[in-house]
Amino acid sequence: MTDAMPAGDRLARRQWLRAGAGAALAALAGRGAGMGVPADAFEIDDPQGEAAGVGYRFGGEFEPLAAVWLSYDAGHAAMSVGLAAALAPHVPLRFVVRDAQAETDARQVLLAQGVPLDGPRGKPAQFVHEPLASYFLRDMAVFTRAPGGRLGVADFRWTQYGVPAWCAKRWRGDPGAVVACSANADYSREELAQALAQHAGARLHRSSVALEGGGFETNGRGLLIANEAYLRSRNPGVPRAVLERALLRLPGLRKVIWLPEGLAEDPHLRATITGPYVAWGTGGHTDLFVRFADARTVLLAWPEDGDVAAHPVARMSRARMQRNLAILGRATDAEGRPLRVLKVPMPRPLQRRVVLSEGANTALSEAWSPDFFAPAEGRRPGQALVQMASASYLNFVPANGVIVLPDYEPHGTPPHRQLKVRRIFERAFPQREVRFVDAITANWVGGGPHCATLSEPA
Repeated sequence: MTDAMPAGDRLARRQWLRAGAGAALAALAGRGAGMGVPADAFEIDDPQGEAAGVGYRFGGEFEPLAAVWLSYDAGHAAMSVGLAAALAPHVPLRFVVRDAQAETDARQVLLAQGVPLDGPRGKPAQFVHEPLASYFLRDMAVFTRAPGGRLGVADFRWTQYGVPAWCAKRWRGDPGAVVACSANADYSREELAQALAQHAGARLHRSSVALEGGGFETNGRGLLIANEAYLRSRNPGVPRAVLERALLRLPGLRKVIWLPEGLAEDPHLRATITGPYVAWGTGGHTDLFVRFADARTVLLAWPEDGDVAAHPVARMSRARMQRNLAILGRATDAEGRPLRVLKVPMPRPLQRRVVLSEGANTALSEAWSPDFFAPAEGRRPGQALVQMASASYLNFVPANGVIVLPDYEPHGTPPHRQLKVRRIFERAFPQREVRFVDAITANWVGGGPHCATLSEPA
């Protein structure tokens, strides 16, 4: 049984979103990237969603889980296998795949690699068929839970990772190009949160805020850590005070801590970081640089001194994290109690040489086109650049008796550094097994293990 959004309401929602997107695109094209939907219109949340949030709360991911949802993609097969193998003994798995053939493909690969699909305590892995399935499932929705055990799903506004704002910046001064660029984005996954709610028999909480689950970090006790630069890229022209009011209407949230920026290695979509350094990122997802280990302990990504001295991108990230550390050091939780901050070393900067090409197959992470950059940057075909991976140990997955972290030893991070990271996580999450999985294919596109999972609270 479910009271998730019925088909008629889903249609109305889609029409409303298209109208809102049209207004936003017109504003972006006509007035630049700093403008967007008027704040008074932005603040009108769906009343059904607001009412549905009474009594629900977002859990901390360090709390017990009922299941971990994930998907499968042949391009990320190694990470999928590693994740499933590490998680399966500790938590039931629910795979969201496009169709029966995708399920068959996933099962064959997982079983061939010896991944147990019978699950803990006799709960076998489940496969859900959903045509809108996305590999980075974390970004599509966030689960909530009511005291009586009822599951909820938060449905945020979907902008394909802020494509309209990226287009407005890339094509500043050319309104027609802004609209054309934005229209090429895939907005179909706007309905994926609704579909997940239906599959899970969950109640839906709808919000006017545009964000992805990878940019939503809560301690389960009413406190949210938000990246201001990231949320502004998803909600152009909306003042921070308006954003905060909308966030605090979400189930159980009572306080927001605002941090100014995320890692330099995680720019907004395909973009220049500095000089020849570029990356394909999210624009500041919190799950790359700041995470809760418990209700009052915050983990903060921290570039190592040697990297800061040798690498300009590491220096940029250190400066940003120093500002974040100062804010967190003064901050309190929703009850007014101080937070404890633990610095987690970052991996060695991961980079590779890429060459700009007019005919690049831009579905590939290593293929780059001059069209990704504004004319003022002077990028040209044949130019060599340095692509950075959005690599961070903080893109980890906590799940009952295990913590799954990305593995950077195979990619040049010194063993003693990764051992230091292991020790930090063993102290922060006592009595849990610490496992590592190779996540490099996801890192090149701004993702990682956490991005590829969705935590269902117990």
